[in-house]
Amino acid sequence: MTQPHHEAEHTVAEHKHGEDCGHEAVQHEDHTDYIHDGHRHAEHGDHYDEH
Repeated sequence: MTQPHHEAEHTVAEHKHGEDCGHEAVQHEDHTDYIHDGHRHAEHGDHYDEH
């Protein structure tokens, strides 16, 4: 299994992904990723990991 790419492109304070954030939601195992600028974001603490 590969690990998610661990770079913080955007912080949670800059943009909070959620139901009405305007980004496509994709179920990924036990959490939801959001498609942002052509890649997936997964919330991880105070930032988003690249998936």
